[in-house]
Amino acid sequence: MSLKDIIGGSMLSIKKFEEWLNKSRKGDKIMYYRGFLFAPNQQKLSPTLDLRRVEKLARHVRGAYDGNTITMVQKRHDDFDYEYWAVRT
Repeated sequence: MSLKDIIGGSMLSIKKFEEWLNKSRKGDKIMYYRGFLFAPNQQKLSPTLDLRRVEKLARHVRGAYDGNTITMVQKRHDDFDYEYWAVRT
């Protein structure tokens, strides 16, 4: 199964993130975003001007982190090209 099959592009929906969160176990991980969260209009893969949608997902994932439900991890591929992962704690 490819990333596109899982997230339908470069961004996981909040609904899919919540589904994963409810089913995941300690150590499970999921990529919730690929690109550049801080400037999605400048990212190399699927640039978007829908900043509100990107920010909403980022806030939602951050809330899970603040609640000690996940750890957040990044992997850099290039300028403006990162993978953002959630790892269940």
